[in-house]
Amino acid sequence: MAPDILVLKSRVVQELENLKRLKEELRETLKPYKDKPVKNITLLRALGSILHDFYSRVEKIFLHIAREIDQTAPKSENWHRLLLEQMTLNLKGRRPPVITRQMASDLEAYLSFRHRFRNLYGFELSWDRMKSLVSNMPQTVEQFSQEIHTFLELLTAAEAEE
Repeated sequence: MAPDILVLKSRVVQELENLKRLKEELRETLKPYKDKPVKNITLLRALGSILHDFYSRVEKIFLHIAREIDQTAPKSENWHRLLLEQMTLNLKGRRPPVITRQMASDLEAYLSFRHRFRNLYGFELSWDRMKSLVSNMPQTVEQFSQEIHTFLELLTAAEAEE
């Protein structure tokens, strides 16, 4: 295995472990509120931070892949969306798609939230707007992790063929 791919894989696996910890943190935070709407602003801020962290770490994985394998990462004003789209592309001779288009669609909602979270006051957070993201995050983390592990396996197999 090429040293740069080994480092990339190690970084990605470390980030996937962090996502698992984040999923557990979400579960623990929500434990007292099982199936109840969250109205406490401090808790909404905490949940917003977890959702923000989730997408930020996903994006960090994507940036590692874009820089190390694709050799390019978007730089324009809408680079966040372009990076997400880039991860669905099959770059012949470099890499297969990192994630499915369905996963990109699921992640787009978290990207949008991340943008809102960074550009509003915490007291403006709304449970109604966050509820589906919060409830879907555990399964999104699992599916994302599976897709990334599949991608890493394909990278390893392609490298073994060289």
